[in-house]
Amino acid sequence: MSTRAASGPVRADLQGLRAVAVSLVVVFHLWPGLVPGGFVGVDVFFAISGFLITAHLLAEVERSGSVRLGRFWARRARRLLPAALTVLTATLVASWYLAPLGDLPRFLREIAWSGLYIENWALAGSAVDYLAAADAPSPVQHFWSLSVEEQFYLIWPILVLVAGWLAVRFARRSAPPTVRRRGVAIAIGLVCIASAAWSVVFTAQDPSPAYFATTTRAWEFAAGGLTAILVAEGARRGWALRAGARTVIAWLGFAAIGAAAVWYSGETPFPALTAALPVGGTIAVMAAWAPDVRWSPTALLARAPIQWLGDRSYAVYLWHWPLIVFGGIVLARSATVPEQLVLLVITGVLAEVTTRFVERPIRFGHIAGWRPRRVIGATALAMSVLLAASIGVLPGAEARIAAEQQRIETLVATPSNCLGAAELVDAAACPRSGGAPSDGTDGSGGETSRDGSSASPGDETRGVVIPDASLADLPPDRCITDIRAAAFEVCAYGASAERATRTVALIGDSHAEQWLPAFATAAETNGWRLLVAAKSSCPFSDAERTEPGTSAAVLAEMRAGCLSWNRDALELLQDEPEIDTLVVSARARNPVVAEGDRDWREVAAEAYAERWALVPATIEQIVVLRDTPTMSDDVLECVRDDADPEDGCARNRSDALTEDPQYEAALASTDPRVRPVDLSDALCASDRCSPVIGGVLAYRDHHHLSWVYAETLAPVVQAVLDRIPTPESDGVAP
Repeated sequence: MSTRAASGPVRADLQGLRAVAVSLVVVFHLWPGLVPGGFVGVDVFFAISGFLITAHLLAEVERSGSVRLGRFWARRARRLLPAALTVLTATLVASWYLAPLGDLPRFLREIAWSGLYIENWALAGSAVDYLAAADAPSPVQHFWSLSVEEQFYLIWPILVLVAGWLAVRFARRSAPPTVRRRGVAIAIGLVCIASAAWSVVFTAQDPSPAYFATTTRAWEFAAGGLTAILVAEGARRGWALRAGARTVIAWLGFAAIGAAAVWYSGETPFPALTAALPVGGTIAVMAAWAPDVRWSPTALLARAPIQWLGDRSYAVYLWHWPLIVFGGIVLARSATVPEQLVLLVITGVLAEVTTRFVERPIRFGHIAGWRPRRVIGATALAMSVLLAASIGVLPGAEARIAAEQQRIETLVATPSNCLGAAELVDAAACPRSGGAPSDGTDGSGGETSRDGSSASPGDETRGVVIPDASLADLPPDRCITDIRAAAFEVCAYGASAERATRTVALIGDSHAEQWLPAFATAAETNGWRLLVAAKSSCPFSDAERTEPGTSAAVLAEMRAGCLSWNRDALELLQDEPEIDTLVVSARARNPVVAEGDRDWREVAAEAYAERWALVPATIEQIVVLRDTPTMSDDVLECVRDDADPEDGCARNRSDALTEDPQYEAALASTDPRVRPVDLSDALCASDRCSPVIGGVLAYRDHHHLSWVYAETLAPVVQAVLDRIPTPESDGVAP
């Protein structure tokens, strides 16, 4: 253990530790296969912050008996906010001009949350949102960790101040400095224990939001803080270890960090107590304060390039992620290794410029002499301007999306365009186009824009893939309840109850709701009334759902919500006697709990049949749609990267279409109302299923249809419902 105080000159080993931490994060983001656990670099930063800030606050408390909160917060603001606001402003401008249109509103909102330093809570909220689970990462997603740090800086000095005051207030004999140290140590220890315990529990219950929560990370700062107190106490009491022992401890600390970076992966429960390995390693390095001898880590870390990176680690962290995200957007494909190396160079240049011309002048220049109140006021003003700018342009972004949606709907509604399903179901009138040409034009000399629109008004759809991936999951309308929401929502489309020629109910999970654009369009065209009730990951069945990798607590919540929703769905069918047709569909690969020796598919099929038996007699037909094909997990990246995605990203039909328990139950049903319908021929060719059909991106992810392609299926579902009353149409696709 070091014999020197925790405060004082800049420590070369800590600067080197910062360089290691930021390197792990950057390499993980660029080449995750090299360090699958490189995300632990963030935890190294947390422990360093806890160590340094606690040492500083403790020294001030012992020197003056208090903490000047305004001065502390002003110093943090001068240190951190200028560079952060610079990057956020640049990201805002880049987002407006470069971001995929469908992603733009979310990017703008996340810039606002990052400017307020609540991005971690925004991401924790979206982590439990099924509809947001597949969202592409925003260019400011990395601000989640900076948000956690800023929240720490806001709360920690208050904790130290209050703990020290209470300790002195209730002490009887000990000297105030000693009492304050003990009080602060006890308070930080309690935070460490409580947060670590909650981290274990919350990570087990709900790992996705737990990853971003400040409450599950506080123990990492607290562990660094306790280390600072121990180091200071050791210096005060003259505790010392030999140079060799300190060097060994430091090397073991770096080994622990490296082991976590190599052994951990996205499958590792985190933070829980698995974060103790990188945090413990960081504590070992900080506590050892290895001497600058030939074979110690300090000698290596003290070298100029590593110190340069450590000095600029904050700016490197700020810039690297937006560059990676926008690099991928501009290239419209995965970056090559040389291109990734160019991004690294640009990151270093921007970090140097930001540190030299933004951070240091404000931190050490004229503004350093401002009173805390003035610094905090200027900070609040700058944050307000950023917030107003990012939120203020949201209506413009949403208007652009609405205009593009309307343009696409107009294209789809024009039969001569032969978009989407028409290529498969009306092959004679719509011969296969062969996809977009590889030269980036629309096939007629007109340029194709990034959002999928064509510059050639005379041949607007030839060779163009619409919509772009960012718009594939942004339909003009949506009707679905989140997987963990308690509400039961019903949406109505088409004609009123009094004027409808028929009333159709579409009920099921997200694989039922994906058909909404098709049925809604058919309802508008034919004067039907359409009622839609859908809940994510909750089919029209009372079978007990399970999900590999999901905690018992979340599963229990899902099951209870799904059973309640199913009861409400049955009540809807009973309360609406004018419903004559029920359409159901569900994801074929959503498993249920097996019973005895029976496979889960058998259990699921039986549960579907039992549910249909409860459907009121007023419903004349129960249409069971076979589930849609499943593409490869990286289908959207393939479509982006492949010059001919219609062929290059297709799957064999036999692989894409899997056994569907609900459809199998319909085939085996003796209920004359149950009508199995297989529309696979409107989704796949005879031998393969393509993610691009008739110039339309058919999928919004690897297993949901895009709203545009679903809309092109309106004539198909119309034909199905028109023909169902006749016995000869049973189970036959149009």
